Amino acid sequence: MSKTLALSPIMGLMACLGLHSPHVLAEPVAWDQAGQVWQTQQSAHFVVHFRSELASSAARALDIAEQVHQELASQFAQMPSEKTHLTLVDDYDYSNGWATPLPYAQIRLIINPPSDVNGLEGNDEWLHLLIRHEYTHIIHMEMSDGAVTIGRGIVGRHPLLFPHALTPSMLLEGLAVYMESQNDHGVGRLHNSHFAMQMRMEVASGQLADMEQVVVANKRLPLGSNYLYGAYFVQYLAKTYGEESVQAFLTDYSGYLVPGLFLNLSARHIFGKDFFALWEEFRTDLNTQFADQLTSNTSFTYHELDAQPFEYLLAHDNDTLLAWRRNGDDRANLAQWDAKRGQWQSLISTKSLTSIDSHPTQGLVVSQINSYVDGRVFNDLYRYVDGQWLRLTEQQRFVQARWSHDGQSIFAVRHQQGLAELWQIELNGKQTQLWQGEPNWVLGDMAVSPNGDIYAAVKAPFQSWNIMRFDPITQSWIAVTETAATEHQLSFTAQGDLLFSADYTGRYQIYRLDLQSNIIEQLTAEIGGAFSPQSGPEGIVYQAYEHDGYHLRRVTSTQGLAEIALSTLPVAKTVNAAPIATVTATEKSQPIAYSPLSTLAPRYWMPVWQSDNNQSLFGVATSGSDVLGRHQYEIMAAWDSKNALAAYQFGYQYDNRWQATLSREHEFKFNALTGKDDRIVRQDDFTLQRNHLWHGFDDHLNVGVGTYWQKEALVKSPQGSHYADASNEWLAGGAIQWDNREGLLNIPGYAWGHYADLVWETNIDGDYSGQKWQAQWQANWDLPGRLRLTTHLAAGYADAKAKPFELGGYTGDEAQLYGRNELKLRGYGSAAQVGQQYATQSIELSRLLYRAERNWGLWPIGLGDISATAFVDSGSSWNSQQSYSALTGIGAELQVDAIVLYGNALPIHIGYAHGLDSKLGKDEVYIKLAAEF
Repeated sequence: MSKTLALSPIMGLMACLGLHSPHVLAEPVAWDQAGQVWQTQQSAHFVVHFRSELASSAARALDIAEQVHQELASQFAQMPSEKTHLTLVDDYDYSNGWATPLPYAQIRLIINPPSDVNGLEGNDEWLHLLIRHEYTHIIHMEMSDGAVTIGRGIVGRHPLLFPHALTPSMLLEGLAVYMESQNDHGVGRLHNSHFAMQMRMEVASGQLADMEQVVVANKRLPLGSNYLYGAYFVQYLAKTYGEESVQAFLTDYSGYLVPGLFLNLSARHIFGKDFFALWEEFRTDLNTQFADQLTSNTSFTYHELDAQPFEYLLAHDNDTLLAWRRNGDDRANLAQWDAKRGQWQSLISTKSLTSIDSHPTQGLVVSQINSYVDGRVFNDLYRYVDGQWLRLTEQQRFVQARWSHDGQSIFAVRHQQGLAELWQIELNGKQTQLWQGEPNWVLGDMAVSPNGDIYAAVKAPFQSWNIMRFDPITQSWIAVTETAATEHQLSFTAQGDLLFSADYTGRYQIYRLDLQSNIIEQLTAEIGGAFSPQSGPEGIVYQAYEHDGYHLRRVTSTQGLAEIALSTLPVAKTVNAAPIATVTATEKSQPIAYSPLSTLAPRYWMPVWQSDNNQSLFGVATSGSDVLGRHQYEIMAAWDSKNALAAYQFGYQYDNRWQATLSREHEFKFNALTGKDDRIVRQDDFTLQRNHLWHGFDDHLNVGVGTYWQKEALVKSPQGSHYADASNEWLAGGAIQWDNREGLLNIPGYAWGHYADLVWETNIDGDYSGQKWQAQWQANWDLPGRLRLTTHLAAGYADAKAKPFELGGYTGDEAQLYGRNELKLRGYGSAAQVGQQYATQSIELSRLLYRAERNWGLWPIGLGDISATAFVDSGSSWNSQQSYSALTGIGAELQVDAIVLYGNALPIHIGYAHGLDSKLGKDEVYIKLAAEF
């Protein structure tokens, strides 16, 4: 909602090209809480930054990183010449990380370990898998040769001088997944049953993606297909042409300056054929590789209940099936299954959930993901009582909850500072920690037996996922299974048998364990996989993975398909077999206090040039960030040699709280006396904002302050001409904002929710005086299917001597918070009405028309979503002596998302507007590049 720098065409193009890297500037770490201090520690090849409470994890990260460096150094022809920065954070209740070479080699490590079956669970130690994956990215993207190396020596670490960072993410992620899986210990996604399941069902569908789809895959199912296809593709290249050929390709492509244009040429140099020929060979190989996995040797009968693209969360309530459902078209919701009608009955719409459970008398308890303005993303617990949500915890990070047998308390799991914890939360608010694990213990899915015992899928250090029972007396976990498989997603039958999903055969199936006899029965024989079993009066409900998502199915037979004695299953691997279990401690410096100055200096510069009939502008631009992402800046300075004038732009941001911009530019105004654009008007702009001074209501409500200064002056003109519109305005004020908008996969822009603000500003100095008040409210309504209705109301009042508002045009200042003077009204010219008051209203109906998700060959341009909007705008601006006189415009827009450099969506709006007023209205066709407000 802030005013942004207006880049010159050249600088804007450069910035666009640079954005393909996962993170050009670092994402800010979360705000510090009381007592938190950042520290820095170094080893031979790495620098780690961490909050002091993560000191042991930071030391472990350095040990692992140095071992990974040694292992990968033997597999890559080139290693980074400078130390790589690692930043450890524990601010998210999900598992992820990222890497970028810009402005220097850096990796962000989220230490929260994976605790569900999603492909990441197959690790010996989370930090090891994460560092190996992300450091592969760094090595890959840092590679340079020939002209690229020379270019870096001249202009530094410019985004265009990292050719591998500007390739399709399929190649980047494919290589990283391949390298994380280079072991004989079952670690990494290419050894993972969940990952293999996804590819198996791609093959089974008969619709294996072509290369032009995968290189731009953003919203294609399965989400993450760039990882999936990329990993198997790199594995195919290494298997067929040799790993040395893969490395030769990386070296060969490292010398090309122009992004994306020479991928096929480089492939032909090394593999003897271009990527399209290689891809067709790869698809043939996939069909052969998975051919014998596309049928089941065991037949079984199931009843199909429902299907959706994304995984369900399931529970039973008094013999009624409950589910959290999301389909990408409509808001996620909790629903109950109406067995008589064979359909869902929605209970309530929700945000993202990670766990649901139900008790016969106490109702529902859920764990919900909440995002906060301080940068944290934490889970908390809520009860659903009498149609309303009752919050049980506040930023306490419980990702999973299960009712006790008597319904008087809730057992909850969280991971904090890398340590797993089990808690008991009583309904009166009392909280008791039952257990805290040592490092590398991970708690997965829980279930409470009919007699009140807690069972869970547990990953002990360097072991597979096994089922364990919690002993409240010894406060420890007792193994129920000790297999080499992954056993997860537990629930109980009314008779006390344990249901779970496991990959004993390499495919996830549903099993039933008799805890007395230790006999396991297989209940499903899905070709894909079976997950999340729930026992009910009509049988066992589970979800099966298919090519198009998850299918909810029910088996009614109580007879198992096969019996397995628990003692006959392969035993879990020993600790010493894990590749990272015996990592050697590396030599490290002593931790010191973190200083942003160590990483804040600019690492590149680029020329800025713009020339036309009026000016000849030449200058330089740069940007930078500290490794925590708190201090970020952009600088451009240029000289107009034709007119002897200077122009500059400076922007600074301190995380998401402080923003400042300062700029000077010149406009060439038409002179009626000479018939030329020879009147030069200098425009100086300055903004300063302090956001989030106060925030509440789950951080949907925020209060901030800011100041805005703009001065125009005529600096050059032929004798006898003047510029009457030059002005000087300096405002300061405050704002209250509300924002609870949400997006959905298949809805253009925001799908649901409201944005509103109230802004007060007062003139401090300049040509104007008095106060200004403005308010706006935007509401997004999720309609059935892929339709969205958006309404927008806005109004403003300015004192008689304050700068007036201007109404008209197809662009406006609505996205600004302060200094908002120009209001959009399509179908009318700029400043069609000018006054001290205004009121506007608009309504838009939008729909996703087509999802192309296809690249143009391997050229760095593709096509994403195409959507359409019909709109009606109306409004008026008037002075106190005038009355409201509405102008109305109607029209339509087509939004085409161009995909630039394989991953950057560039929204192109092509619109037509017709003003209904006979005097001021006009027909206009326009094209603009803009993201949605």
